[in-house]
Amino acid sequence: MVYKVLSIDELKLGVLKTAWPIILSELVDSMYSIADTYFVSRLGTNAVAAVGAGSYLSWLMMSFPSLFMVGVLVIVAQYNGAGDLDSARRVIGETLFYGSIAMCAIAIAAFIAAPHVVLLLVSGENLELLSEAIEYFRMRVVGLPLIAVALIMDSAIRAVKATKYSMAVVSSSALINIVLDPLLIYGLFDLPPLGVRGAALATVLSEAFMIPMEALFIRKLKLTPIIELCSLKAMNVFKVGLPAFLERLIMSIGNNAYAAFIARCGAKALAAHQIGLRIESFIYMPGFAFSIVASSYVGERIGAGEFKEGRVVGLEIAKLATVTMFFLGIVAAALSRLLVKPFSMDQEVLDLASLYLVLAGLSEAGLALAMSFSGALRGAGNTVVPLIVSASGLYLFRVIPTSILTKFIGVVGAWISMFVDVYLRGIVLYAIYIKYFDKLAIRWSKEHMR
Repeated sequence: MVYKVLSIDELKLGVLKTAWPIILSELVDSMYSIADTYFVSRLGTNAVAAVGAGSYLSWLMMSFPSLFMVGVLVIVAQYNGAGDLDSARRVIGETLFYGSIAMCAIAIAAFIAAPHVVLLLVSGENLELLSEAIEYFRMRVVGLPLIAVALIMDSAIRAVKATKYSMAVVSSSALINIVLDPLLIYGLFDLPPLGVRGAALATVLSEAFMIPMEALFIRKLKLTPIIELCSLKAMNVFKVGLPAFLERLIMSIGNNAYAAFIARCGAKALAAHQIGLRIESFIYMPGFAFSIVASSYVGERIGAGEFKEGRVVGLEIAKLATVTMFFLGIVAAALSRLLVKPFSMDQEVLDLASLYLVLAGLSEAGLALAMSFSGALRGAGNTVVPLIVSASGLYLFRVIPTSILTKFIGVVGAWISMFVDVYLRGIVLYAIYIKYFDKLAIRWSKEHMR
């Protein structure tokens, strides 16, 4: 496939055309957690804190599908750029087969180990909080194989820039979750009230709904999976996905350690953090969208041998991401008290959640840089650099300072550490991208696109 050299304006228009459906779908996807937090907040502070703890642990488990998703996104994008859809179909088929088996085994192990895992994050002194966190986490891991299959197919769809299909799937799933939440949490229409477990079950059921829709769109795009287990094409997926998986695993472990220090500040601090984080997701979810678009666009151009255009695309996406998230962050900080009000009856929780939103909102520009340049580097084929930078920043500038500062200034110390961490990561990744992109892209092309 041959690309003409595009002007900056043409690049921006193309990127925005691809990005807006993902941004919209990621915003709608945020409704999963927002709905959970809103409806669960009516059950009390312990329930909100339990969902917060269970969500952090669920994100830890979501590291495992990234072993397959990231590789599919990059490899399918590059095969699409090279005009080889048959190889792309084989990659999707093999990855779905091996990924499903692996996720079932991981889900079973996590379900059994749930009480021990939750105790690493939540103190055993608050038995109600502990019990509800275990229930929520166990229900979420039951759906791990389902969401893994859905996300692998969704990565393939996004890799060929059919982002409107992805938007339709995610939006439909989120709407189903919002409808199911009150039905299952409160037990409406003679259903049994399940409390926090109902919130988790609503999420699992809405994730399962994604699979038939993804399969329909995959077929429409002529990407119907071909399963040839002897072709070993999935090996490239694992090679690309392994560093990304390690990055997310290391990041999730670090974030759980970070959450554990917040939990030690009390149930109110953890509840406030959960509320603020869920509202903030409306800001940082677009960052995930720009990261995905960067991987897709840059990967496609590397596959076509257009290294210079790939580099420019990555820079333009980073600019758009930074401007967008900076603006949204300022709005969230300015409206913080109004935004948190519906999520708790406790004024202390609301005050803390409002403060979190101010600090988080002001940090969004740094987070945008980190997300977009990580995505662009992955598209170039290098998933090791984002791993090293992200892990180093998380542990050196967030977890360790949090362990110290929370002893003196409470949960605010954790949020200050977060602020510093995201800006340092963004600046470092920008410097690496500017200096080393060409070498990384050319090396990837020589090793994998022969």
